[in-house]
Amino acid sequence: MRSNTKLVRMIVVAGLLFGTVSCSNEDKSKSSSEETVSQEQLEKQKIVNDVKKMMYSLPSPVETTLLLKRAGAGYDESLLNPTANTNKYNTDKQKALNLGIYGADLSYASIFEQNQTIMQYMQVSKKLAIGLDLLQAIDQSIIDRLEANHDNRDSVIRIISETFLNSNSTLKEDDRPEMAALILAGGWVEALYLATQLTKDVNKDKDLVERIVEQKLSFSEMEKLLAEYVDNPDIADVLNQLQPISKAFNAIEIEKSGIETITDEESGSTVLKATQKINITQAQYDVLKAEAAKLRNSFIQ
Repeated sequence: MRSNTKLVRMIVVAGLLFGTVSCSNEDKSKSSSEETVSQEQLEKQKIVNDVKKMMYSLPSPVETTLLLKRAGAGYDESLLNPTANTNKYNTDKQKALNLGIYGADLSYASIFEQNQTIMQYMQVSKKLAIGLDLLQAIDQSIIDRLEANHDNRDSVIRIISETFLNSNSTLKEDDRPEMAALILAGGWVEALYLATQLTKDVNKDKDLVERIVEQKLSFSEMEKLLAEYVDNPDIADVLNQLQPISKAFNAIEIEKSGIETITDEESGSTVLKATQKINITQAQYDVLKAEAAKLRNSFIQ
């Protein structure tokens, strides 16, 4: 569904008001029409601006997978969504969610310099992009750039990051922000799935577990973003599917313990950083892990 229901409702109301006013005289009709267009533009711009704020507050797949590697996660190609699955994705919802999922898989592979996998996953991403009228975001020139820079990890990461941002920019410019929101949701869920699958013990993998739990904030932002389009049945369905993960996150206690001063030994600069303590049991983590796998697997079916 490409139209934004909030915007449609506003247009309908404005149209009814215009019909009432038009009964008086032509000059008033012209004035009402101009006001209607102006209000429509203002409402549309507000929606786009609100969506942009929430989208930019979410980590990209590249940022998330970089975080995983820094926390000590390894590479396991069996965790990726098989490229053969693209043949099953026929609806816009399936294509958008899995374009996000393949974007996260691409980022994961690029961080660990899996060149052959990168090319395969860029090709299937291109196929889904074509299905969503996003060919300009993932065209042959991007594939060529990846092939030319396959041995330069930083270049590969930059190209994939640009592609991810261009896809969402194109959708927003085409007045399809709900599709962009689904792509982001798919990428976020896949990143959570990869992270939780790579982490088993809350004590042995303490650093990575804490990085995962810290994504509770970005999860809340993603929920807010999707809620902007709750009148879209696909978005409403995804929001409903996210509830078990929301419940799992909420069961984990995060204690804020004030601000501490941290000095960088190399630069000598001093920064203030909020400190926190994450209280999580193995059972709580296992629930989060299981719900993440359940949701992700429902997306790729």
